[in-house]
Amino acid sequence: MDKLNAISIFCKVIETQSFTQAAALQNISVAMASKLVSQLEEHLKTRLLHRTTRKIVPTEAGSIYYQRCQPVLFELEDADSSISNLSTSLQGHLTVSVPRDFGLRFITPNLAAFIKAHPNLHIDIEFNDRIIDLVSEGFDLALRIGYLQDSSLVARKVATSSMHFVASPEYLAKHGTPQTPEDLEHHDCLLYKSTGNQIYWESDKHNKTQRVKMRSKLMCNNGLTLATLCTEGLGIINSPRFFIEEELASGKLVEVLADYRQQSLDLHVIYPNRRHLAAKVTAFIDFIHQLNLCQTPPSSAV
Repeated sequence: MDKLNAISIFCKVIETQSFTQAAALQNISVAMASKLVSQLEEHLKTRLLHRTTRKIVPTEAGSIYYQRCQPVLFELEDADSSISNLSTSLQGHLTVSVPRDFGLRFITPNLAAFIKAHPNLHIDIEFNDRIIDLVSEGFDLALRIGYLQDSSLVARKVATSSMHFVASPEYLAKHGTPQTPEDLEHHDCLLYKSTGNQIYWESDKHNKTQRVKMRSKLMCNNGLTLATLCTEGLGIINSPRFFIEEELASGKLVEVLADYRQQSLDLHVIYPNRRHLAAKVTAFIDFIHQLNLCQTPPSSAV
């Protein structure tokens, strides 16, 4: 029995609650994953998992064994990372999750340069707005925009974007220009469909916060689509600057309510808490910094 591999697959089964997902993360067959866990149970002379047709849960012994083994696996990964950092040629797999709109606008046009700089690195990027579980799904890092939930992950802020109310000149010529946030109640607004279907915007002027419910012309979970529709004169949007920079520069969109300051939107790199950050992860973070959106505050747990 390869005890280290058996322990590793056992921990992945606990984290994913699935032999299929655990096997995929370890790049082995489901049959081999099951065999390794069975051999580990035979070696320890105790059952580690309760297996049913619907779910897999650890036994009491399995929970204790997982809690003792997982830190050891982390230490081994950290040891590998500390040695790999000595090498200038990155190798292995880098698995990244990025928000779809941000990824298409900024990652895609610049990705070729990163690949050429690291030809021995296999890169797997998922463009998706869902909140992934980095550990159980096997991601090395993720980019997240906006509010972060508390977790044991490490968050490093790499960019901050101001927020702006904007509309096309055609829309404003036809419907008038709002002078206060309250005026937005009488305009067609194109809203970003966030979690909980939030339908209000917040703005701040002279340290006074105002929350105004919008009349929604359209709700959409794609920022680029909202910007495109806005340029066609269909309504007012509230957008991060990085999505509308070109349209503002060209005059296709103009800012309204500029005197009303809004809370900025942060872009974070999220990764599991490790003593030694893998060289491949560091390289991708450096790549993000080179997109000219970036600031470099200290890392923090989230």
